[in-house]
Amino acid sequence: MRIDYGELKRRIRLVALLESIGWTSTEGRGAQIRGPCPLPGCQLPNGQSKVPNAIFPRKDRSFSIHVSKNVYQCFRCGSAGNALDFWQTYRATSLHEAAKELNHALETSNCTSHSSNPAKQQPPLSHPAKMADS
Repeated sequence: MRIDYGELKRRIRLVALLESIGWTSTEGRGAQIRGPCPLPGCQLPNGQSKVPNAIFPRKDRSFSIHVSKNVYQCFRCGSAGNALDFWQTYRATSLHEAAKELNHALETSNCTSHSSNPAKQQPPLSHPAKMADS
């Protein structure tokens, strides 16, 4: 299966992808929103690593999203990129596997859940239809 990475990055909205895993922003101004980093392995202020499915600390604002550019950066762990880069890091998989998962979610956007088992106990996509611009 061929995947058009450019088209996929254009169609996947990072904010919707983050919402599908339960992330919410703690603050925002203009086109930028911030909140806790949802990436596995990102360090909490006390130096402890996050546990998958843990509740995100509400005061942490290390994770920044530029909504109109559809990119993110974490000032704690240093991860940065677009929605595809985020999903690759979040799922701890290859770029191609991440692209296949997101492409499948777009193709089956009428479904209410993601069919593949999540890697490393991450929650599945709950509303893949919300990830794409209509």
